[in-house]
Amino acid sequence: MLKNIDKHYSIIHIAGREYRIRYSLNALLCLEILYKPLDEILKTDFRSWGIDDVIQLVHAAMCSVSKNFKAVNRRDFEYVRPTVAELGELINTSDLPLLRREIIDAVLDSIPESQENDDKEKPVKAFNEGHQRALYVDVMGRPEREYWSSTNKEIADRIDYYMEVRGMKETPELVQEFDDD
Repeated sequence: MLKNIDKHYSIIHIAGREYRIRYSLNALLCLEILYKPLDEILKTDFRSWGIDDVIQLVHAAMCSVSKNFKAVNRRDFEYVRPTVAELGELINTSDLPLLRREIIDAVLDSIPESQENDDKEKPVKAFNEGHQRALYVDVMGRPEREYWSSTNKEIADRIDYYMEVRGMKETPELVQEFDDD
């Protein structure tokens, strides 16, 4: 379906307002620079996240709001609005359970589905962010700005499609589902 290749936004609610957000690489970089990396935060169950974790995660997600694009492109993440201080005033403790759920849903939407290593005999090669960027920008010829504004899921999907089209990877077989009535 075409909607599967379109940008996907998640919704979070703060002080009666609705925000369309994405955990793009820009958001993950903001989080890493101003607070701590997402994988470190995810080591704690989302229901146990403190107010600082929630505020920082929300602030990083605001990198995807269009009014913040200039600050994000300059890497001036402290100028992303609403600021951490403003979010601290807006977010009530009673809002935390719903906000935590909305954040974890948005984070999960941005992460690619894990691909199991089918051949246990074959070692898995290391592939880090530098390799990912080199493949996406340098090899595939995609714009740098697009790379940073994409989620890891979008990047992984686009790389897979590229490799399938180029014959470097087998295209998964289409499995048709039948109704046994």
